[in-house]
Amino acid sequence: MNSPHTVEGQPPGPVDPLAPRSLPRVLGLFSATMVVVGSIIGSGIFLKVGNVDAALQAWGFGPIIGVWALVGLVTLAGSLAMGELAAMYPHAGGPYVYLREAFGKPVGFLWGWTEFWVVRTGSIGALASATVIYLDQVVPITRFQQASLASLIVIGLSAISLFSTRWGAAVQNVATVAKVAFLGLIITLPVLLGHAHPENMTPLWRGGVSGDFLRGLGLAMVAVMWAYDGWINIGPVAEDIRNPERNLPLALIVGLSVIITVYVGANLGYHFVLSMPQIAETKTVAADVFQVMFGETGRNIAALGVMCSTFGATNSNMIVGPRIYLAIARDGLLPASIHRVHDVFETPANAILLQAAWTVTLIVLFYTWKDDPKAAFDGLTDSVICAGLIFYSLTVAAVYVLRRKHPHAARPYRTWGYPVTPALMIAAYLAVFVGMLLEQWQESVGVLGLIAAGVVYYALFNRRR
Repeated sequence: MNSPHTVEGQPPGPVDPLAPRSLPRVLGLFSATMVVVGSIIGSGIFLKVGNVDAALQAWGFGPIIGVWALVGLVTLAGSLAMGELAAMYPHAGGPYVYLREAFGKPVGFLWGWTEFWVVRTGSIGALASATVIYLDQVVPITRFQQASLASLIVIGLSAISLFSTRWGAAVQNVATVAKVAFLGLIITLPVLLGHAHPENMTPLWRGGVSGDFLRGLGLAMVAVMWAYDGWINIGPVAEDIRNPERNLPLALIVGLSVIITVYVGANLGYHFVLSMPQIAETKTVAADVFQVMFGETGRNIAALGVMCSTFGATNSNMIVGPRIYLAIARDGLLPASIHRVHDVFETPANAILLQAAWTVTLIVLFYTWKDDPKAAFDGLTDSVICAGLIFYSLTVAAVYVLRRKHPHAARPYRTWGYPVTPALMIAAYLAVFVGMLLEQWQESVGVLGLIAAGVVYYALFNRRR
């Protein structure tokens, strides 16, 4: 068979370096599941636990543990739909491809636009910042040093992803196993070492559903959604996965089931050791729990465990993002150089470099804007969730649209519980978005303004073309 660059009877001509090339399928089911788990378990289960208790402790432990389970089930409902889409379109880009096929190029482009400016780069910046926040627990460092180290983490992991997808996956696999093992210690050690105090979980419910309760529930759900953010990350790396029709849905379902179990268990472990008011006040709950059990040495051990978790999640997001920009550039909506696959490393090198540059810029901006590193972290995460609420909902809604547009298309996996499960996720996300508009309007207005700028860019770009 002739290659696309040859003509029968003639010697092969030069290969266009900007012609789109497919990525090699080098990741198996285990690596795909590790991408799901590693993308989700990052900083939220360590740095957002206090936010949840602060919002809901007045109503007892029941709502606190309930919101972790509820958001997990909502996320699982969304991932069931995501599995159908990923198996239908196992290509780089993930949600960009699904949105493009369901709603057209403009909507798909706006997803990629928001991913680059806020969602993906903001996630990477927040996770790198979380890593150095816990490093400060072991070796006290200044605010400037924290910003510098967070930037160096981004640069170093970008280099690994640029040189080899397998190297990036290997880092991911090791970090994911380590972070799950560390959370396993949080779940089991309080009981094994005699530090479990069930009275910390009382009262279970103080009763009454008021406006203040609903407001607190909304704030808690935003915090927990950051802890579950990353469930959509398997889609963009679909082109790197072997046997995607089987492995993509399976990795999502297995990965989310592990996450829900671990998150609920970790919260039980935290509350066995610390009271709700103590957790509401702390910014380093894992370190505080280990300090109670092992003294100052335990605090340092916990800090290292959290750093491993956030470092691994940073790496996972680093792998995912460039595949989205690559897919958009393939459609001619970004410069062709962005979809270039490196001749030697077979990675989206230019997209990786572009992502690293803007992520470092965001880190510098937020560390300059906010009063302390934790405030910079919260600012980044809230912006990510606000944008994600919009486009994650649209992505799940693509299941309904594509069932109508392409009813006979091959669907190796079909959404379990359709049409109810996708609707549950969309309804929950819509409710939280309305709450963010009311309570955190600055982040919401900023994200909506960014999307509007993307509309203008797309219109001007198309007009020029």
